[in-house]
Amino acid sequence: MYASYHKWLNSWKVFGIVTYALFMDYFIYGILVPLGPYSPAKATTEFQSGILFGTYAVGVLVATPLFGYLGDRLGCRRPMIIGVALSAVASFLFCFGGHFYLAILARLAQGAAAAATWTAGLALIAEHYIDKRVQMMGLAMVGSTAGSVVGPVAGGWLYDLGGYNLPFAITGILLAIDATLRITLLPPEKGSTEKSPDLRALLFDKSVLVAGLAVAIAAAGWGILEPLLPNHLRTTGATPGHIGLLFTVSTITYGLAAPIVSRVSARFSIRSTICAGIAAMAATLPLLALSNNLYITGLCLCLVNVSYAFVLNPTSAELGNAVDRRGLNCYAAVYAVYNITYSLGMMSADTLALTAAGSLSFIQILLTMSAILLLCIPLILKHIPSAATAQN
Repeated sequence: MYASYHKWLNSWKVFGIVTYALFMDYFIYGILVPLGPYSPAKATTEFQSGILFGTYAVGVLVATPLFGYLGDRLGCRRPMIIGVALSAVASFLFCFGGHFYLAILARLAQGAAAAATWTAGLALIAEHYIDKRVQMMGLAMVGSTAGSVVGPVAGGWLYDLGGYNLPFAITGILLAIDATLRITLLPPEKGSTEKSPDLRALLFDKSVLVAGLAVAIAAAGWGILEPLLPNHLRTTGATPGHIGLLFTVSTITYGLAAPIVSRVSARFSIRSTICAGIAAMAATLPLLALSNNLYITGLCLCLVNVSYAFVLNPTSAELGNAVDRRGLNCYAAVYAVYNITYSLGMMSADTLALTAAGSLSFIQILLTMSAILLLCIPLILKHIPSAATAQN
């Protein structure tokens, strides 16, 4: 009985630490949004801002395979500790770096920190919650949702209260707590002993590749809105405050949807839930262009975010299930796939938005995205196992 209690307590410690780590990752990302114009690096032009956002994506994509490999060879504890250290370096450079090149270095470190935290963190959740994977993945991601909501608000408020350095002083305290939790409470792990041929076969498993595709299109479906929807809303008379409030409320609905997604996945299978989420996302995206009423647009944005949860939460669990079906324990490898495909989806959305905005209307771009989403459903039905198949 003591062993069972110890295992339960250990799992909840891991869940709490990972959730806080995901919160900090998005908190730091969000807190920088209102502080950018006041940075000592003087990155004030749109071109420089674009370089910094692109550098973050490069950091994620380059570092993710490394942390996926280290997570399976050394265990996930060390990548988690490296991740919080990189976040501290990035925050220090953002605060005191007086040159644009230091801001680029800070963004690279921030991207690498996100790669370490998300790859190792999701792997830890998958390893410790095999039976309740969809539910616990969704609940852990509520941490990132909270960070994305609190970060921008805290950044602006703290700047108004005490200037540019105060937000980073508070961030430093929160990072110290994060580091302490990761170093002292994460359980020691031995890592994977699987040989590379097995690992290679896992990464080329069709269910892993298709689940990665689902992650990418979900990220693209949401990512297409970030550069385009604010401009569309401005034409209807919405203020920046209104726009920020809409995105904040819709992000909260994403977090609240996690328990519902878990129940639906348990009742109808992960595959059916993912397909339903994709279909719902394809149906709700174009609704954002059909009304000039701010309340209706906000409701539609909430529906898009709930649909997004129905795709992303079970897909993240399915990647862990693919590891289980092969009798392996190299979870970090498949969550490296998650990180990479998510980043590629966001980058693809930005590219589509920039290239199509000049020739297509807002609703035409959303309809194009909806068509791409729907085209992926047959692949998911074919290559992601049903609940019955997954158990065999």
